[in-house]
Amino acid sequence: MDFLPETRPAPEDDLYLSYVDEDSRNATGIEPIRPYLDAIDGASTVQEYVEAIAAIDGEINYSSLLSFSVAVDFYDSARYVVQANRADLGLGREYLVDESMSSYWDAYKTLLTRLFVLYGLREDEAAEKAENIFALQTELARSSLSEAELNDYSKSYQPMTLDQVAALLPTVDLAPVLEKEGVSGAEQFQVVDPGQLEAIGKMLTEENLPLLKDFSAATLLKDMSGRASMDFRQAAADYNIAVTGIAPLPLAEAGKDAVLSELDWEFGKVYVEKYFPEESKRMVLDMVDEMVTWFDHRIDQLDWMGDETKAAAHRKLDALNVKIGYPDSYDFVAYLDDVQYASPADGGSYLENSLARFRVVTAHNRGLLGQPADKSEWGMTPQTVNCYYTPTLNEIVFPAAILQPPFFDPNASRAANLGGIGALIAHELTHAFDSSGGRFDENGNLNMWWTDEDYANFTALQQDIIDYYNAFPLSDGFAIDGELCLGENIADLGALHCVTELCGDDPQALRELFEAYAASWAEKYTRVSLDMTLRTDPHAPGVARTNAAASSTEAFYEAYDVQEGDGMYVAPEDRVGIW
Repeated sequence: MDFLPETRPAPEDDLYLSYVDEDSRNATGIEPIRPYLDAIDGASTVQEYVEAIAAIDGEINYSSLLSFSVAVDFYDSARYVVQANRADLGLGREYLVDESMSSYWDAYKTLLTRLFVLYGLREDEAAEKAENIFALQTELARSSLSEAELNDYSKSYQPMTLDQVAALLPTVDLAPVLEKEGVSGAEQFQVVDPGQLEAIGKMLTEENLPLLKDFSAATLLKDMSGRASMDFRQAAADYNIAVTGIAPLPLAEAGKDAVLSELDWEFGKVYVEKYFPEESKRMVLDMVDEMVTWFDHRIDQLDWMGDETKAAAHRKLDALNVKIGYPDSYDFVAYLDDVQYASPADGGSYLENSLARFRVVTAHNRGLLGQPADKSEWGMTPQTVNCYYTPTLNEIVFPAAILQPPFFDPNASRAANLGGIGALIAHELTHAFDSSGGRFDENGNLNMWWTDEDYANFTALQQDIIDYYNAFPLSDGFAIDGELCLGENIADLGALHCVTELCGDDPQALRELFEAYAASWAEKYTRVSLDMTLRTDPHAPGVARTNAAASSTEAFYEAYDVQEGDGMYVAPEDRVGIW
């Protein structure tokens, strides 16, 4: 296994061998989750059923119909709160409510049927259960928030008391449920999708009990299928091909990815030592400072925002936390040292090893309740090629792996680095002031810090961006959902405004910037994966992130002498942007 570092702990070998060893996977089958399936099947009342799935969720963080976990409180980011999560909708709400997606429906029902047959049911019985489960999930989807609505915090992530949650679940005694979830005694909740939770409450009847049990068994089989025996893994792979058009990696390659994923922080330390020089960190921090200064000045230039809101925006910018490269300490993931893996030679299997990790991670999550929120946590490992803004922490984070070519090169020109990592920095910075992140104050609390008039102006500018991206032409009848992608599009537009102004008015330098920016969004899609992206991903496809944003950026016209009649020309009055 030459992909592993020379000085490696044994768990990495054990995990990899358990993934690629077909004999151990087939011999183990789904036996490690059999006790969970039996607990669901053995429930004779709705209360017993809800307690059974709560106990599973409280042990391995498995969610089917009703589940709770511990998360940062959106309304008081210094603490953790119990969060009522969404149900498993299978294909997802956007697919279930659209009848043009019937080919995907068939693929999903075929998957559930195959899983039930592998579980031991007759095919006709399995197919009937799959139909009924699909109908249940479709009914739930109609009561669920859309992907775009989840970013509207007047509708989602609502604070509720225990009595309010209990009122939505009138047939359930919550006390033993919360105890089995590991959050006993909770009085305050954060409900991700209140309408869906109310619909769940109406489904929790004795009449529906057989269907609810089938639903939870199916979701458990689905969630674990890629980790179980090879026939289950193949069923999951065939389904993935049907809904994405992408074939799975060969077993050996997939095993490498699994090890890198599950032992992510261990490999992160190795990655930093090998590939991330301190000089890169210093250079990127200097770029961040430059862009924060630009944004500070930009706030003062806004003619649609009043002084009171500008003062609050400055406070938020001043309080911004910046994390570059890697954590100063890895103490926040020290609990992962408790995970024990076993090789096939020692009787281990990949499913059992996965469950061992799930149990440790879930126990850690539940143990956060009552503790102050840990602001040292990173949501991505150093080797992750990505970056993010966290509104509850008011921070931007850039792992070491994205601070590499083509995004950042210490030897590249300033213009190229502005178009690459500079645009990403400015993008994440703008997220602090987009349609979602802009609702959180300098302390990371969901709090209306805008005046009514200024927020109305902000909302009107957002609608212009929604309309602009809705009209952006994609090939073959595909279309962008401007509302779904609103936050990301605001950030893209703000990023290009920032970096082009910092670059100056030299056309050659601006061309270098735009070409580096375009290269960062080059990507390929299958037709089915593009369809899924447009329905569920809050990011627009790369072609729009490049061309739509560039066409609304004044410097683009200067760099390429774009004139009316050119393909990317947009009339000045139709160009959009907020920051």
